[in-house]
Amino acid sequence: MPALSKTQASAKLAEVVEKAKSSDLVEIYDELFPEVPSSTPPNARDIAERIRSGLEAEEIVDLWNVVFPEDRNVWYEEESSTIRYNEEMAGYAD
Repeated sequence: MPALSKTQASAKLAEVVEKAKSSDLVEIYDELFPEVPSSTPPNARDIAERIRSGLEAEEIVDLWNVVFPEDRNVWYEEESSTIRYNEEMAGYAD
């Protein structure tokens, strides 16, 4: 049951974004800036810097689902201020 602080989660996202393919960068950009279409191909370094500069927990969770589509049950736990993922959600039936 992985749990990361917002800073750790942002760093992990930024590392992957810096190495992402151009087609993936478009999807990542669109998730971060849904109301601002890109007129030029997104720059990985600029996107990674935006991620590192501080996203809200909800933005991290939403972006996590785009960058790491294989991860499941991604959520922000307010009590511990951590991003949690790949753990069973108690009380939920499949």
